[in-house]
Amino acid sequence: MVANLPRREEREGTRRLMMWGCAVVAVLFVGSALWFVAPQMFGATDYVGRPPTGANNSAPATTVGTGVPTQREAISTAAKEDPAQNEDSTGRRAREIRQTAAPADLSERQREQLRAIFSAAQAPTMDRPNFEMMIGTSIPRQTTVADLPPEATQVLNGFWGDQYLIAGKSLVIVDQHSRRVAAIIANVH
Repeated sequence: MVANLPRREEREGTRRLMMWGCAVVAVLFVGSALWFVAPQMFGATDYVGRPPTGANNSAPATTVGTGVPTQREAISTAAKEDPAQNEDSTGRRAREIRQTAAPADLSERQREQLRAIFSAAQAPTMDRPNFEMMIGTSIPRQTTVADLPPEATQVLNGFWGDQYLIAGKSLVIVDQHSRRVAAIIANVH
């Protein structure tokens, strides 16, 4: 520390220190704002930094009620079109399911047919799922699932041999080999 500086030099030093401090704070503020805003501007990630899921944002959100993250209605094309592929130790199947999520573009006729199928079926249901309702999420072993009815696979034109459960009012299709969420279809039950 320098002692006995003239008053004018002391003020000048304090002014410089304050200017540098304000500049650092401004840079940190702008940087943190860009950290959260820039990815959303370019569609690179969602609000917590996850890659996009291909979910249809105009569709109603699935209802969970537990604070567990949910995904809007979506279908994994890998799980739909290639149900016979087995899970391996590298997790390739789980990644394929998650990365091929796309909006569930079902007609009103298909939805009516699904409602008729699942209103008559003795489906395993749960009001509050104990898993994340997102494509690619692992379903716990203690969660009861049933085989997807053949009529539903015909309506959906895929998911042969897969399983399902009803979570709230949504149909959750579970990949038979990896036990991952392969589709979420809202307002079926």
